[in-house]
Amino acid sequence: MAINTDPEIHELVICSNVFIRKDGKYLVLKRSSQKQYAPNFVSPVGGKVKLNENPYQAALRESKEETGVNIKNMKLEALSFEMHPGNKKMVNWLVFHFSADYDSGKITETDEGELLLLTGDEFKASNLFPPCREMIDHIFNSHDGTVFASFELDGNLDVINKDIRICKV
Repeated sequence: MAINTDPEIHELVICSNVFIRKDGKYLVLKRSSQKQYAPNFVSPVGGKVKLNENPYQAALRESKEETGVNIKNMKLEALSFEMHPGNKKMVNWLVFHFSADYDSGKITETDEGELLLLTGDEFKASNLFPPCREMIDHIFNSHDGTVFASFELDGNLDVINKDIRICKV
């Protein structure tokens, strides 16, 4: 039985992303040009949360699946809500953004795109996924609290409206 039958209630895809620190750099993904959603954008590794899985578990699983590495010291850095009001074909996304340290394992290839090891500055200068670009300075600043953000995106995935708040712990 469908729960969200009210048109005023969001239909969401839940996602977990991880900014993996390794040797002073970040292990990130340049999405394949063959991807239907956000091709060629650079983003943290991650993916959709499966049924009966929580976002933390999904972050661990996606990190291992996409990179081949194990992570440790995972911390929730941001929660973002990404809406596509002008595109009826697009669903809304609730994304949990974690940071973590490389623990063990060899970086492997992925069909999701190209894995890159970038400095923070290189990552910020890359073709970052637009909501990530809006939050990245807060995520990289260990003195900021958790980011709570909402974004409205147009058909090109450009941010047309945003609300970014920092919750101090």
